[in-house]
Amino acid sequence: MSQNVNTNLIDLRDLLDLLRRHPLATPFNLALYSERQGKAGLIDPVLAVCRPVAGQKLCTQQCLQQWEDLISLALLSDRPQIRICAKGFIGFALPLPADDRIPDCLIGGGIRERLTATTADSPTGEETPPGQDDQRPLPAATREETRQIAEEVARLLPQLLEQKLHDLSLARVTERLTATREIVRELWRCASAGEAVALVSEALVVLFDLPRVLLLLRQTGRRPTIHSSLGIEPGSFEVAEGPLAEMLEQAGGLPFALSGDELTSFLPGVKGRSALLFPLQESSRGIGLLAVLDVDLHQRDQALIELLAGRLATRLLRLRQDEELHQERHFSARLVSMISTLALAESREELFNGLLNMSAELADATSGSLMLFDEHSQNLHIAVAKGMSPPLARSMAVPIGEGIAGRVARNGFPLLVNDIERDSRVATPNRPRFRTKSFISIPLKDQERLVGVLNLADKRDDTSFTEADLNLVHSFTNQAVLMIDRAAVLERAVQLEKLSITDPLTGLYNRRFLENRLEEERSRSQRQMQSFSVILADLDNFKLYNDICGHLAGDKALRKAAMLMKRAAREMDLVVRYGGEEFCLILPNTSKKESLFVAERLRRSIEGDIFPGETNLPLGRLTISLGVAAYPEDADAIHDLIHAADLALYRAKDLGRNRTVFYDPSLARNQHAARLHEDH
Repeated sequence: MSQNVNTNLIDLRDLLDLLRRHPLATPFNLALYSERQGKAGLIDPVLAVCRPVAGQKLCTQQCLQQWEDLISLALLSDRPQIRICAKGFIGFALPLPADDRIPDCLIGGGIRERLTATTADSPTGEETPPGQDDQRPLPAATREETRQIAEEVARLLPQLLEQKLHDLSLARVTERLTATREIVRELWRCASAGEAVALVSEALVVLFDLPRVLLLLRQTGRRPTIHSSLGIEPGSFEVAEGPLAEMLEQAGGLPFALSGDELTSFLPGVKGRSALLFPLQESSRGIGLLAVLDVDLHQRDQALIELLAGRLATRLLRLRQDEELHQERHFSARLVSMISTLALAESREELFNGLLNMSAELADATSGSLMLFDEHSQNLHIAVAKGMSPPLARSMAVPIGEGIAGRVARNGFPLLVNDIERDSRVATPNRPRFRTKSFISIPLKDQERLVGVLNLADKRDDTSFTEADLNLVHSFTNQAVLMIDRAAVLERAVQLEKLSITDPLTGLYNRRFLENRLEEERSRSQRQMQSFSVILADLDNFKLYNDICGHLAGDKALRKAAMLMKRAAREMDLVVRYGGEEFCLILPNTSKKESLFVAERLRRSIEGDIFPGETNLPLGRLTISLGVAAYPEDADAIHDLIHAADLALYRAKDLGRNRTVFYDPSLARNQHAARLHEDH
């Protein structure tokens, strides 16, 4: 057969499909072969025609050699040739029109040779191979019937190539073009990358009948993902970012072919005779590859698949950009929420814990520490830690310039390490308390002033931290570091305020605070129609104690008395140093009668404790006298209430000290009478 045929629009797989539909060729398994494929390229066609008999393996190497000889004979004679294998199966080789764009030969097989005359009337009669009675019977034919079928197919082949094949090819081109257009439209309705990939993967299988397809996508900061592996076990091969990025760069956006060896080198574990790779690229941004394995695609199908790959890349990139925008908006809202939460922190410890926990949440870290810089010692000290015992954290101090955190503090630049043992900037053995070898260390700076260092380690999924993780945390800490300074300023302001209302010797509130607090308690009691009591307490003979024991001992005695009174008072009571050796207690929601229990507990606590040198006092020990007045029973105004308690205190002194006296109106009359007597 030497007729030349125009095959520009012919897909050889359409030719096989058309031949398989012909009644004469129906019993046979068919395949195409070109001599330029060499002996290695003959294996797949032979497997295709012998598969029902031999499974996935050739019967013998001798069988392959017989097929090679048969094909050579057919091409040399330009006529169909017949063979019978050692197992009794019959096959043929049929030369195709000489054309560089089509294979050299059509081969058929997969039916048994019929040897008996009883079935000679039917060219498609069936026999069961010996020893295979439990299998479905295979088609059978004689040598002569096979020769006649092969010659008839050879005679009809030019007509099929010139007319029916062109019609079939045109119909399929039209069908695939229409389907591709609909798929492209549907792609723009896909709401996720997975949905878009699934749509294109299904189209490749259904429209183009591709047996083995791979779809690989690059992921920022992570290993590429296998989004589709039709006909290939996903866990049977590996894919790395480096080779994938190199392939995309070399491709320049155009499809390219790989040999079997090149395919295995690119994707260790994947075996095949060839692969055609379609870059998924949009505006010079390569986001992945679509690989079609072991199929000789016609130019028209290549063009359609290239179109689908381009549209898929565009859609995936748009979805990725939408996701990045969504993540950016989500992060912005999250950042505002986190900063707002930090702003509500009521203490530095709460602020530091919040900053560390929120940073760990952003990077999905399970351990870390927040270190603050001490300008006096030039050391970093751990303020809070995650995944470290508090005593150990408190005991650590890192000088500036030493260790990883110390170097980060000195140079002022964030540090991201994937492997602490291999990174030349660090190159130190990993510490046992860390699960992974990756970490992040970020300097906390207010403009050029160093505040501290934030360290994060042990990503939850045991992978390495990424640039995206570093950028997220860095953006957050740039805002949060202002909170640290603000907290320090507020803490100093609180300390100054506390100093202004606190007695420096005893640590109790002072008289300035008492006046405001008494007014607040009077207003509250008035609104709620409740009473409260005031106790004025004065250490007995304290001036004498100072003269005998000295002022240092007197200061110690005052501090001890203050501590004893705070311990004896109730949690809701307020103890204030009123002046000198005199103290004042506010007893909220407490009547005069109920206050007796508190007053006596105070008196006994002073009387029962030991003060150095107290044996030289008139009573042989240091004691306290107390005067009690209640609102509103004894006075409505704060000044009058204090005066009433003061009168009761002086009465306790007059009665011999070391006792509690309640205010009585007679105390005021007696004082008035005494003053009149003094005036006369």
